[in-house]
Amino acid sequence: MYNFPETQKKLKSRISSYKSSLLKEMKKFGYINDGAGKRYLLFSLYFVLNEIEKTKDYIKWYAKEFSDDIGEPIQQLCWALSLKRMNDEVGAKKMLAETMLSNLYIIPKLLERKIQEHDIWHSSSYQNIGYFDYTPKEVIASITEEEIQWIGQEYDSPEFSRIRERYIDIYYNLKTTKEIGERKRLLEESYSLVGSLQ
Repeated sequence: MYNFPETQKKLKSRISSYKSSLLKEMKKFGYINDGAGKRYLLFSLYFVLNEIEKTKDYIKWYAKEFSDDIGEPIQQLCWALSLKRMNDEVGAKKMLAETMLSNLYIIPKLLERKIQEHDIWHSSSYQNIGYFDYTPKEVIASITEEEIQWIGQEYDSPEFSRIRERYIDIYYNLKTTKEIGERKRLLEESYSLVGSLQ
């Protein structure tokens, strides 16, 4: 389990260390490989630190440097809530939807709801039912009651329900679909679901 910094001073030090490491890699190789996932962990660190302007700067930097990155569920949850704190309602809603589809269990577990594992194809370990357990307790403790209510309202909304049900249907079909063209079509549809949100 990830050893999360205990104080604000240690949070700032860890952030500085991770950012420095990523920048050194960029300077040395011309790109960032980041096999350790520091770029994702930084979202959790910034979220708990709750310094909005610094978080905003990091999000801009990440979006520029990792424009084609698929992301990771805990990172996306922290990203969504950070955008909510920045009053970016549209961005927050879309990122929360990305979180929901990247792991179908993370939001229901956060809302303390009873869940059942879906009989669908999982393309990575990020989508597994137990992935929520990797969420640092400091992240969970930093989520306000108001934010929990917002997550629940969006999750239960007709829009989120529609894209979630279609996503589950697509990935259920991917369990048995072998034809490459049809698999590609289904995957492309799944990638476009968040874009269909109003």
